[in-house]
Amino acid sequence: NGQLTVGDTIILCGLNGPIQTTIRALLTPKLMRDMRVKNEYEKHQSISGAMGVKIAADGVGQVIAGTEVLVYEPDYHLEHLKEDVMQAMESVQKKLSREARGVHVQASTLGSLEALLEFLATIPIPVASFNIGPVSKRDVMSAAIMLEHKTEFATILAFDVPVTQNARLKANIDGVKIFTADIIYHLFDQFTAYLDEIKEKRRAEAKNKAVFPCRLEI
Repeated sequence: NGQLTVGDTIILCGLNGPIQTTIRALLTPKLMRDMRVKNEYEKHQSISGAMGVKIAADGVGQVIAGTEVLVYEPDYHLEHLKEDVMQAMESVQKKLSREARGVHVQASTLGSLEALLEFLATIPIPVASFNIGPVSKRDVMSAAIMLEHKTEFATILAFDVPVTQNARLKANIDGVKIFTADIIYHLFDQFTAYLDEIKEKRRAEAKNKAVFPCRLEI
């Protein structure tokens, strides 16, 4: 009904499954202040209508940006709410490579991630794993698995997200490539240029071992 109240039980979409938690506080910035800038907040017992609000509750740090917030009421079926809130995540998971071999993609929100996955599917570039938010050391470790299968897929395509310093250090050590861009097409250009570079390198290494076909006119 467009209303949140302190004490409400809410169901949220998390990377590892649905999150059930209780609202401890509802906060809004003071008048004419930006929520993204650290300021003093006003506390509310209840919030109605469409407005920006900061929710204080356990477990919200694991929530996927851009997904729904569902309020649980006693006459609702809790398990149905959990299934509903995870539908967006399930649609993303269906876009992953069935062979589990491909690049790792990272985006700032679920909507951005879906847009990136849909674009890559048209190329096609297979995607084995994904995450939302800044690229971390853990994401590099996930991408590094591809070094055992197909080295060019040991790559992270990061769309509109920062890369932590620890992640860059880990990537340099493990040999994982990280490409970042604020525009999807720029990510594609960087990755295809990298694939061309690998192809030329392999061709050069094999020139004394293999005979490449050619067109000959006499």
